[in-house]
Amino acid sequence: MRKSIQQDLMGVIHLGSEQAGIQIVEHRGLQDIKVIDKAFRAVTLGEETFKTGKISFGTLSAICSLLKGYRRMLNEYGVRDYRLVATTAIREAQNQRYIMDQIQVKTGFKVEVINMPQEIFYKYCALFKLMQENKLTDQKKVLLFVDVSSGGLGFTLYHDGQILYQQNIHIGALRIKESFGKNQRESIHFHQALAEYIFSTIEPVRAAISKHKIQYLVLSGNESNLVLTMLGRNPAETLTFIDAEEFNSLYNKVHYLNIPYLMNAFGLSEARAEIVLPTIMLYQQIMSLTEIGQIVVPNTSFIDGVTIHHIAEKTHDPYMKVMDEQMVSLAYALGRKYSYDAQHAQAVSDRSLLLFDHLTKVHGLGKRERFLLKITGIVHDIGKYINLRTHYFHSYRLILSSDIFGFSEEEKSVMANVACYHSKGIPSEADANFRVLTEEQKILVSKLIAIIRLSDALDRSHCQKLHNVTLACKGDELIITYDGVEDTALEEWTFLDKAQFFEEVFGIQAILQRRGR
Repeated sequence: MRKSIQQDLMGVIHLGSEQAGIQIVEHRGLQDIKVIDKAFRAVTLGEETFKTGKISFGTLSAICSLLKGYRRMLNEYGVRDYRLVATTAIREAQNQRYIMDQIQVKTGFKVEVINMPQEIFYKYCALFKLMQENKLTDQKKVLLFVDVSSGGLGFTLYHDGQILYQQNIHIGALRIKESFGKNQRESIHFHQALAEYIFSTIEPVRAAISKHKIQYLVLSGNESNLVLTMLGRNPAETLTFIDAEEFNSLYNKVHYLNIPYLMNAFGLSEARAEIVLPTIMLYQQIMSLTEIGQIVVPNTSFIDGVTIHHIAEKTHDPYMKVMDEQMVSLAYALGRKYSYDAQHAQAVSDRSLLLFDHLTKVHGLGKRERFLLKITGIVHDIGKYINLRTHYFHSYRLILSSDIFGFSEEEKSVMANVACYHSKGIPSEADANFRVLTEEQKILVSKLIAIIRLSDALDRSHCQKLHNVTLACKGDELIITYDGVEDTALEEWTFLDKAQFFEEVFGIQAILQRRGR
């Protein structure tokens, strides 16, 4: 088949825990996307991983056969722009590297395994766009996006253009089910044990969201379609609105029913019926966390999110700026969580970008690296919440262990290392955190460290004494000039010290001078 004139083709393949699928779209841009083909197949990747910790090579053989079929679909349409993305099941499989290698050898596909925050982020891209298009994101409304997948649960609290809270938990409908043995699931005590298990896992989220009146609880994930079916709703609808009373009625009807009755009453397979109770109880516990207006179930998927993000990035669509601004707002929320100095963080982030932009020809880095620097500038000092004396190390640990929306583990490692060395120490192979980086990452980290150290030095007193800072490159010198009426001796002395590493990395001498001297 030939693609239409002036149209681009793009394909996304997703290897999920319970389903593998492909979607091929035709597009001129983000506002003109047409699905031209898609296919989905049930798989048991999640069940194997959650039970045994591994994916068997028998299952892998079946997956490779399926992927070869998807390869033929891509070839038939002439699709050259595609991504194969794997989520929870392959991500958590102990034999992940062997699985990925065999897929590449047998099918030619390179698997992109993403972490949980990235997975939630891609789904959020599709969810937010649909909510925005339907005018459900105005500044007065507070929205709680909750993604329930087979192996994970993601909370994203949104209000007035900002993400106020984001937390991901390793608890999903299938994972909950596999946490209990068959005999336990058939016990008369199972319902109470299940309720307490879910409650104890998600209760810490209550403190962050209970103070908000949620206008819309936006649910995503395959399990949400199961609930819609049980309510007699059409999962194919673009948006489905459910009142809390309607859901509670369903909960009261089914939460004490056994598997055979659920199968008969709702026409479910045994596998789907076994997921019903964990799903219904999980939703009920989520709703008990705070006051909920309405439940909204958008008809979007992970594949939709990857497609939207990929096309927006490729075409430089303004929607990318919307997503970037929300990621930045989450960095500020992380800073507030750890009682950071907001004005200092803003000053370091802004000055770092100023330096970055003036050194483009010197550092050779791109837009994404600039964004990593911006986020790092905001959160570089959060370790002071743990310990003032070794705050840089604790900043490293907090960044690395936080679910920072939309960033890969590799990107988090880069930001964490930059924060680790932002104030003292030289990156060294003797340091385990630096040694594990790739050679390319080590160079990137060193460049960003050199920039952020100068920015931090310019506000060493945390008093924002330097104003109207301008930069000028003259030969092998970078002249930084500022206005100031206060004593800036501390900034000047610190700058002299930090400029040494900058010169070592870039071969440029950085000079700080006050106007009028």
